[in-house]
Amino acid sequence: MTKTASVPPSGQGASAGPALHRQVVQRLGERIVGGGYPSGSTLPSEEVLGHEMGVSRTALREAVKVLAAKGLLKARPRIGTRVQPVSAWNMLDPEVLAWRCAADPGGDMLRQLGEIREIIEPNACMLAARNRDAEDLRALERACDAMRASQVIEQWVAADLQFHVAVLEATHNELLIPLSSVIGSALGMLLGVSARRADTFKEALDDHLRIFEAIREQDQRAAFMRMRRLLADTRRRLE
Repeated sequence: MTKTASVPPSGQGASAGPALHRQVVQRLGERIVGGGYPSGSTLPSEEVLGHEMGVSRTALREAVKVLAAKGLLKARPRIGTRVQPVSAWNMLDPEVLAWRCAADPGGDMLRQLGEIREIIEPNACMLAARNRDAEDLRALERACDAMRASQVIEQWVAADLQFHVAVLEATHNELLIPLSSVIGSALGMLLGVSARRADTFKEALDDHLRIFEAIREQDQRAAFMRMRRLLADTRRRLE
């Protein structure tokens, strides 16, 4: 009698591998960035680390490859896997940015992220005023409506981030648009800190509406100046 191979029910086990892999990357990345494994140190052996994290060597090796691509680790034969100096880390990687901000909330990383925003966003806003189309205006208007309708700070932060992403997309510049995903996670944290330090988290609503108006009217100078003013106010709250 021929035996029928046992097939697991649909959906079971299909995502366990990738999910476990992402979990190991997350846990190990947070530990490295948080200083659990200082720069220059060597990670424990695969046997020790795998036992500690409750994962197989295969899952651990795959996670190390991902973190090596982000510049955090470097594996060398007969030496082991070493933590790279901070200068080698890919700081524009969304996960690395998020781990850095989580490890030092309100610290240097948020300050530096704010400085990058002040360099990029006013000029992006000016470009958006020049290049925006009807769909861009609808996206900005939806973000403004969501900010206006927000009842709790989490809703405000999500809508605020939606607005700034829409500004970058309205530039229609293929080199600027990816920044929305690159800094999105860390920018959300910065906006949350800024909003919590405001008298009310809707304090900046009028500033966003004025920026939207300048982009809609294609007033490039006004768009630049209004975004610069908004970011200056954000910096003062963070300080």
